[in-house]
Amino acid sequence: MKKPSDIFVSTVIVFDEEAKRVEEKALLLSRTLKQRYANYEIIIIDNRMPKTELTKVKQLLDTTPCIRIIRLSRPQDTDTAIFAGVEASIGDIVCILYQNDPVALIPEFVSKIHDNQSDLVFGVARNLKRRSHIEKIGARLFYWYSKRYLHIDIPNGGTYFIAMNRSAANALTRSGRFMRHIRHMSKQVGFVSENYEYDLPDNETVYAHTKTSGMFARAIDLASNYSNHPLRVITYFGIFAGFLDIVYAAYVVVVNLSSNNVEKGWTSLSLEMAAMFLILFLILAILAEYIGKILNQTQQEPPYHIMQELSSKVSIADETRRNVTREL
Repeated sequence: MKKPSDIFVSTVIVFDEEAKRVEEKALLLSRTLKQRYANYEIIIIDNRMPKTELTKVKQLLDTTPCIRIIRLSRPQDTDTAIFAGVEASIGDIVCILYQNDPVALIPEFVSKIHDNQSDLVFGVARNLKRRSHIEKIGARLFYWYSKRYLHIDIPNGGTYFIAMNRSAANALTRSGRFMRHIRHMSKQVGFVSENYEYDLPDNETVYAHTKTSGMFARAIDLASNYSNHPLRVITYFGIFAGFLDIVYAAYVVVVNLSSNNVEKGWTSLSLEMAAMFLILFLILAILAEYIGKILNQTQQEPPYHIMQELSSKVSIADETRRNVTREL
């Protein structure tokens, strides 16, 4: 039998109200890690998982080693829940899963970090589906916008199945941002990364169960948090509006000099005022979004609170391992 690797692997898995068979997945995760690694930990983030599922997984703490359950005080978005796990992890390599990501692929992700000198590995689901055509089109448009203007290239099938080394994990958790998005921040830190294509389970190809309105709000958060491009756009709008005002002012002068029926310009004046107010309200809306972000940052409130943390009775897989070496 192959000797387990000496790498310390932390696995963070997030479960929310859609979670099913949590106990079964935790046991599979434990068996997979125990066979491959001498030291590991399983961090389960309870992001309001069903009470029946929580009760079952709590029972594993008496018999299954190296499991930690972190219960958040209230439901958070998936990224915030993931950061709660990453910040609690202590392993050399951190592997993130969301609900139904295939546990069997963890060794593949870890080996790419350990053997290929990559700092980050991003999962890309080949069979990921959206719940509607509107979401599908919206996702494609946003990923195009993100690549073109935010300079963050995320594949259309990108998921939360991510592995990273300790250096990358530390870089991400040091960020002082109030709103943090794991995939966008991981792309921004500048470490060496690669994509890994995989297939979701046939009955779980709809990856996230976020409402369409929530996805729209998320897109606004991402655009405003990671770039000043929206501000630059309204700057161009303002310059264009000012140019139109100059043109219209010249038009008014010409009309007054060449015609006695000044009231004929009422239609064009109304159109011009409507266009100016449209641009003005767009500017105010985007400025309000950025002011809201500044308010969140200045309040310095923690993005999440831990209600309860539970651990297995055995917290170390290899009880013979020591972190102090005695010289004779």
